[in-house]
Amino acid sequence: MDDTIKIGILIPKSQQYPTLDRDFMRGLKLNNLNVKFYVESIGIGADEKMIIEKIQKLNFQEDISIMIGLFGHYNITEVYNYTSKNDILLLVADTGATLPYEKSVYKGVYINSFGLTESCYHLGTYLTAKNYQKIVTSTSFYDSGYGMLAAIEYAFKEKSIFSGHYITPFVPRENESACMDHFINSHEPDAVFAFYSGLYAEENADFIVQNKITKKYPFYVTPFFITDKILEEYKNEPHELYVVSSWMQNDTDDIDFTNEYKNKYSENPSVFSVLGYENGLILNNILLNAENNLSISSLIEEMDKLNIAGPRGNIEFDKDTNRTMFNHYMYKLNFDSNNNISFNRIKTFVNDGHFIKAFTSSTKPEKVSGWQNAYLCH
Repeated sequence: MDDTIKIGILIPKSQQYPTLDRDFMRGLKLNNLNVKFYVESIGIGADEKMIIEKIQKLNFQEDISIMIGLFGHYNITEVYNYTSKNDILLLVADTGATLPYEKSVYKGVYINSFGLTESCYHLGTYLTAKNYQKIVTSTSFYDSGYGMLAAIEYAFKEKSIFSGHYITPFVPRENESACMDHFINSHEPDAVFAFYSGLYAEENADFIVQNKITKKYPFYVTPFFITDKILEEYKNEPHELYVVSSWMQNDTDDIDFTNEYKNKYSENPSVFSVLGYENGLILNNILLNAENNLSISSLIEEMDKLNIAGPRGNIEFDKDTNRTMFNHYMYKLNFDSNNNISFNRIKTFVNDGHFIKAFTSSTKPEKVSGWQNAYLCH
């Protein structure tokens, strides 16, 4: 009889971040788990029926009842509802790019999020506390279709301090760099909140190198804004550029995980590596503590007791939401004498979970606009 523990993996593909799936699996495998993985692709994460079919295949064909998924948001509660009713333990990772309206707690479903919207909310509270009166946002047609803007608006509450929103069109104009420069300058902002990703971050970096707008105003950005070209521009002439996130590559306060990953794979870890690694840590812990009792009830009991150290701090699941809850940080870029880059934490945003709980307990609006694919997957 084969006693090997089988784990199902449900993972999307991304043209924008082609190593997303590889990075996630590398992070997961860094834990040296004594299990066998069965991997299924879920496309761009916008089809809940496909995800459920892949779960059925793993469950019925391979008798797998423990699964890990890197998911988006579209109709994802249908997936949670299915696994909770079929005695499947589902450990989910997501980027947290959308607001989790009306999300109930589902039996056996646990969500480990990178918390992008939480980061944006905490940035909003910070900008409000600084008594800024005029904030301009700068983003792409694609990135604007998620929840980052709504999250920072929630922090502003009754008094919006947005003075303008600049969105790069899907097909940029020939003079896009000049258009961006003119728009932002015309509003004379106290600061700019910018969020771009992937191909659009590369495109944006080209515009910024031309118009030098980041040298005129403080820029607060999400981690996917940072590209090699942005770093090179900063290196040539340092300016006020701050990243808000729950984790950053080359974080000076998190060298152990980064070093372990680099020693194994000769590359820096990405956001997806971190999510994979954390989910592997969680899985390893509950399997060890369950002591060969792999019933779903036993594994759920271990999940509810979980409290372990990880790259972003203690990993545990909030009892009200079955979600991880990490602090968020403001990072400042730093170059040492050898021109090595690092990100220094200059402020900690303590996360008590109330932002996410405000939405999980809220009624979903009748119409929620935006893209259906998982963030960064298209």
